[in-house]
Amino acid sequence: MRQHPIFLHFLLPAVCFAPAAIGCSFHALEVQLDRMYPGSFPVAVALRNAADKGVIDSAALAASGTGTTNYIYTVHFLQSFGKVLAVSPAAGELPANFSLGYVDSQLWARYSQSDGKIRVDIHTDGPAAGEPVVLTGEVVLVQVLAGKLTVDRALADGMLLIDGSERDQAVIRHALKTTSIANNVSRR
Repeated sequence: MRQHPIFLHFLLPAVCFAPAAIGCSFHALEVQLDRMYPGSFPVAVALRNAADKGVIDSAALAASGTGTTNYIYTVHFLQSFGKVLAVSPAAGELPANFSLGYVDSQLWARYSQSDGKIRVDIHTDGPAAGEPVVLTGEVVLVQVLAGKLTVDRALADGMLLIDGSERDQAVIRHALKTTSIANNVSRR
């Protein structure tokens, strides 16, 4: 009995040409932090420790990166965060581009600034070479923006990592500190 190559005709391109971003836990079976970005594993450990100590919501951390409904909320939140960044007092100082990676779901988003507007591309392949990077968990960013967790505490406890030049780190830190839930970011 001869098998038809039709199956391979459709499956092979899908597997070979699938973007690396499909590796996020919303769309993959396994999370591989070691390949995400340097420093992502310590951030993930810090998130787990913070959840165990009650610093961040452990149920929200556990739900991160799972299910279509959570993915829709995550995308909405990342888009809203871009709008809030655009009206932040620090918006004009932000780097032209930076990437935000959620270590709990391995989902990447890139924020690009031009002409006073901030654009967000969600589900990217990660940061471009030399681009500033923010690594955290969704629950941390939500709690920082809601005023329930300070940026300084998140950085000190390792739940938030900002990588890039000293200037970029300082500007992103300042933007996070001056951006709040009052600027219309909501989780749901």
